Amino acid sequence: MGSEAFPTLLFIPGLSATAESSYGKAGRYLQDQWHVVLCELDGHYEGNPAFTSIDAECEQIETYVLENHSGRIHGMIGLSLGGTIAVSILSRGNIQIERTVLDAAFCVDMGMLKGCYGWFFPKGVARVRDGKYVPGFLIDLFMGRGNRSMVEMIYPGITVGTCRNACRDVYSYRISDQLRNTSSRVEFWRGSWETYPKKSAALLKAYLPAMTERVFPRMGHYQFLHEHPKEYAALLDQSMRS
Repeated sequence: MGSEAFPTLLFIPGLSATAESSYGKAGRYLQDQWHVVLCELDGHYEGNPAFTSIDAECEQIETYVLENHSGRIHGMIGLSLGGTIAVSILSRGNIQIERTVLDAAFCVDMGMLKGCYGWFFPKGVARVRDGKYVPGFLIDLFMGRGNRSMVEMIYPGITVGTCRNACRDVYSYRISDQLRNTSSRVEFWRGSWETYPKKSAALLKAYLPAMTERVFPRMGHYQFLHEHPKEYAALLDQSMRS
């Protein structure tokens, strides 16, 4: 989206959502002044292989930036799993990003709970994909009170295998000490009803002391982006210019 003559903003979507369902609307509000690149994660669009690992996604994104943008872009925005991938890209240091927004990046090692979450979450996603009943209190537990954004954004072709592989990496994620070396200016965005992203922000702050945080009141996972894409885009535009 937008002219390639504009500064590039690269968007990395969240688990079980597509690039379009995650950032399509917000991207169209930005395309008159930014070159908007929506990344497609493996396992999240038709005709492609399953998601295998965070490292594999990092390599693909880095290759794209190196080959098409001489290894440097203006902004990177990552949502949930996409935020975790963005943290890894910053840590790897293979490309240069001036500004980064981590929207509810998940960077908490779940320890003994990762097996339970890694089994339960893919099963829940499969039920949502198939239109089967999922108790509202469980959606509230994972996504935030009254939040159905992820349900509405789900990729209908998502597989249990893709979810399991992503959950394996995300729920055992450990922040690399190399993150301290990034020159990118980083912001962390989250809803006030997001428990684990709040913990992630606190952990990241130890590595990125200059990182700032924006909290959306009474919002859960994916919610502000999904329900208020125009306002989300306006805040991104402001952040990327400041």
